[in-house]
Amino acid sequence: MTAYHAPKTDYTIDEYLEIEFRKGERFEYYNGKLIPMPGGSIEHNRICRNLIMYLGAALEEKINYEVFGSDQKVYLPHFNFYLYPDAIVVTTVPETVENDTQAIINPVLIVEVASPSTAKFDRGDKFADYKSIPTFQEYVLVRQDSPEVNLFFREAPDLWRSTDIMGLENNVFFRSIETELSMERIYRKVQFK
Repeated sequence: MTAYHAPKTDYTIDEYLEIEFRKGERFEYYNGKLIPMPGGSIEHNRICRNLIMYLGAALEEKINYEVFGSDQKVYLPHFNFYLYPDAIVVTTVPETVENDTQAIINPVLIVEVASPSTAKFDRGDKFADYKSIPTFQEYVLVRQDSPEVNLFFREAPDLWRSTDIMGLENNVFFRSIETELSMERIYRKVQFK
């Protein structure tokens, strides 16, 4: 008789990093738990592309800023989490984790493109987790099913102000990087159902 071996459910950081490297796949890491990162929809990918392209162009003259896309890992040391936001901006030089030189620990702006199925988590627990990053100043939720952007800006350590922008005729001002983008650019080629 063969003994049953339950699949492993708790992984060390070193095991997690080895699995990602070996498999060539992305997993978010929640203090021992691995969550596979599925691919996004066409509309999700269009919004991500637009944000990275237009933020990158807008910040080109500002030497101290750098934009990264959804393949960039962010480490939250307070919770022992590795997450993959849809876009991040860092100022100065990206700082990384000692044992993982691919995981950034100093984002100033984090963007998540929220689908109807992820919006509640992105707005709630995920935002709460991101708040543990000392350099983090602005959180941006971009809806993929309608032209709506929710911005949350840290005015003091425990004080966040929010602004909601709706409609393609408006502009979004990212306070943390002093940059403005039109909603038309953010939602370029996006088809709402």
